[in-house]
Amino acid sequence: MASNERLYEVWMLYCTKRDPDYFKIWLEIFISSYEQCLDVDFEKPPSRPEEVPPVLTLLPDNILQVLRHQLLQCVQKASDGLEPEQQNLALLLLKFLIIICRNLSNVEEIGTCSYINHIITMTTLYIQQLKSRTKEKEMMDHSQAEDFVRHSLAFCESLYDPYRNWRHRTSREQLGTIERGRQKYKAAPLTVEFVPFFYQCFQESEHLKESLKCCLLHLFGAIVAGDQRNALLAISPATMEVLMRVLADSYMGSCSSDEAEDWESEAVSRMSLLTLGCLREVVQCLLASSSDQRQVEIASVLENYFKLLNSDPAAVVAGKQQQQQPAKGQVPTLGRQWEIRFVALQVQMLDTIRDMFLCSDRPVLQAIFLNSNCFEHLIRLLQNSKLVNARCTAADKDQKDITNNRLQTGERDTQVLPKKSHPNYLPCSFPHLLLPDPTPTETHATLQQDHLIAMRLINISNWIRRWWKKHPAV
Repeated sequence: MASNERLYEVWMLYCTKRDPDYFKIWLEIFISSYEQCLDVDFEKPPSRPEEVPPVLTLLPDNILQVLRHQLLQCVQKASDGLEPEQQNLALLLLKFLIIICRNLSNVEEIGTCSYINHIITMTTLYIQQLKSRTKEKEMMDHSQAEDFVRHSLAFCESLYDPYRNWRHRTSREQLGTIERGRQKYKAAPLTVEFVPFFYQCFQESEHLKESLKCCLLHLFGAIVAGDQRNALLAISPATMEVLMRVLADSYMGSCSSDEAEDWESEAVSRMSLLTLGCLREVVQCLLASSSDQRQVEIASVLENYFKLLNSDPAAVVAGKQQQQQPAKGQVPTLGRQWEIRFVALQVQMLDTIRDMFLCSDRPVLQAIFLNSNCFEHLIRLLQNSKLVNARCTAADKDQKDITNNRLQTGERDTQVLPKKSHPNYLPCSFPHLLLPDPTPTETHATLQQDHLIAMRLINISNWIRRWWKKHPAV
């Protein structure tokens, strides 16, 4: 009650004297009253605030106009560089918007205003500053800029995933159909500036902190998981290019000498895991839409995915090393840790394929996989995986996981596919795998270097052969 009285008193002083300092004080008091609503850490599981912020009708009548005016002034000055006080004001405005959006009845009205476009404009300027690296800028403190970027992305999440569906999924808390049906309020319509903003953030982003890139990926996942209509707008050729490039960069590793520490890590990066989670959501979202609504087809996503899964990053990295060696001298070489991480990422990609099938239209997705020559990619991966074992024997256990996951994926692909649809969905390029009388000796002859993978390949080939005899192609 005391804080409400103080808010009223300060607001009346602001309206009377029109002093921006009073408005800043009002914002600080309001934010301190609802600070628990500022949940800007994407990695934390979703939580409900103990005290819900007020609806817009209970706030001062002209608060939205004042916010718009103050935010527009910050945007106009941002290109020339904001003073510390102005940066602090911009962050306060952003925090206020996040807080009032935690009352979900306010989301739609806030989303239709121009706030989001102003916020994206300022965030783009800050990210451009953070991406550029000069000796002068390395000496500067970028904590305020990074703080603003994180809060701006959290504000976008509040608009486009108000029920935190993405956070539920990343924390392994699956929401059932009934719970999703109880979500009363809709997400705000996605601004047309998001796709160019997302794409631009990952252009020439070598010096952008990985934690900020993870926040950007979290936001994309939140948009896809938050609303089907917004998801179809966000899933575009540009955003798919970004996701595949991020995954490819993790696959290929880094060749810059100042990032040599990353080469010694055996764990799959958080950015790779988030990208795989986004791709899982993308496939399931596209599956639930009609062809006239999609900007990208599932088959094209799977084609690029399998192409990356079967690529040989060592050859690409070696080429980059040869180009950089004359200019920079000694460059890091591929070591055991890198090989183990490479195999671990393959395992994660295979697990993601299995997760894609956890959807209501599973038979349809199975048909798309079969039409995308998934078995040829499966077998090619089994054939190529022995090369990784030859380069790094320490990856044996992870390599076996690849083989087992790949076999499980192949079994899952056709487990519940309706029999009548089999002939239409089986790729015509499979007959060369189905020898009249295949023998283990013949198959082992082509895969002598990895007995276990060869045996798994025999099992898959024989399974395909038996299945083909029961359901011949028409």
